[in-house]
Amino acid sequence: MILDTIVAPATNIAQQALAIIRLSGPDSFSIINKLIKKPIEKNRQVNFRHLYLKGKIIDQVVVTSFVSPNSFTGEDVVEINCHGGVLVTNQVIQALINSGARMALPGEFSQRAFLNDKINLIQAEAINDLITAKNQFASDLAIRNMSSKKNPGINKMKEILLDVISRIQTSIDYPEYDDIEGSSNDELIRELEKLIKITEDAIFKSNLASKSVTGIKTAIIGETNVGKSSILNCLLNEEKAIVSNVAGTTRDLVEGEISFENITLRLIDTAGIRETNDDIESAGIRKSYQTLKEADLIIHVFDSSSKNYLVEDKLLELMNSKTVITVFNKSELISNEQKKAIIKRYPEAVFCSAQNNEIDELLNKIKKQYDFGNILQSDDLIISNINQISLLKNIENKLKIAYNNFKSGFTVDMINFDLYEAWNELNNLLGESYEEEIIDNIFRKYCLGK
Repeated sequence: MILDTIVAPATNIAQQALAIIRLSGPDSFSIINKLIKKPIEKNRQVNFRHLYLKGKIIDQVVVTSFVSPNSFTGEDVVEINCHGGVLVTNQVIQALINSGARMALPGEFSQRAFLNDKINLIQAEAINDLITAKNQFASDLAIRNMSSKKNPGINKMKEILLDVISRIQTSIDYPEYDDIEGSSNDELIRELEKLIKITEDAIFKSNLASKSVTGIKTAIIGETNVGKSSILNCLLNEEKAIVSNVAGTTRDLVEGEISFENITLRLIDTAGIRETNDDIESAGIRKSYQTLKEADLIIHVFDSSSKNYLVEDKLLELMNSKTVITVFNKSELISNEQKKAIIKRYPEAVFCSAQNNEIDELLNKIKKQYDFGNILQSDDLIISNINQISLLKNIENKLKIAYNNFKSGFTVDMINFDLYEAWNELNNLLGESYEEEIIDNIFRKYCLGK
């Protein structure tokens, strides 16, 4: 049982109109009542009060109270709306600490909500995801996973797995009943196939979601002087990279980030790829190749006005398994006839003029390539946290081992062992079975006051 009462600012400590300070714990009401003349009764209400420190008014505040278990944390909670400002906010927090509260650790309010069974781990991670969301998709996914403890996708997985485990366990415990409905090997194998397919779909969609939420690593590559840095600057709407007519100006990686609609791009402008005797430029080109290997998306830039559209074999090999958008920059320098000739050769290519800030074709191509919004229309389990996706992969692995053992004629008790491990991993995903150190590590990532 948690015995201490914690306090933290729920808003930044800065010069602003208002600040919110949150108390949670068994002594929340007694602590706030030490600082006001007219005590607040222990019920759900909103009160206007003067806050006193050593007999002197330090602020006029609005106090909102929530009584356990009907609060975010499941404990008695008091939220104090005071005037913003570094001095006033810190004075109020210090007065609450002097009256018996303890400064909360980062994420401790959410941790208490989890420990008091107000939220599960998927919801807890979703709260942090919403706070850090960089695009609309990330926000929509966080809201979706935050809204209910009963996630339809994971409930479906648990329902099927529990049913299979129960049928097998019944056949182990009561071997004389060999006619239990749905307990034939063929029926159990079909149920496992269904569950494996659901898990695979969840992993696929979650990997897509993770890329959208954390940012798609995007390498801008091409030969020297095709306008890679200009395109980066256009996308970022700032002069991030140096632009020059001198070949080899970009010798190191230049990075930036842009979010629009459902995606975030982590852009990397690379050194122009060419043969050179310059040691520094060569080092930059080696970095370009390494970035290319690690990228999720490649924006391959050509100069529209050049007649050299050949790509060296090493580059082609690296791009073979990647998502590539071919861009012909400097479109203002060519005629419509020349453009038609390029389209005939590269039908999927897009044209842009970074010089004239005309990159709409490129933006539309990226949006079309990463249109993730529709995957949220189903009830499938979709998560974006890498550790949670790892748990899903563990579940898939255990299910496949059980499935293969089933088909190979292993004994049902050995098969059920793997299924029980998959069941435990599902519970770990929700936090229904957990180790204290793991939970502490998860919640320390969160904002103070959340």
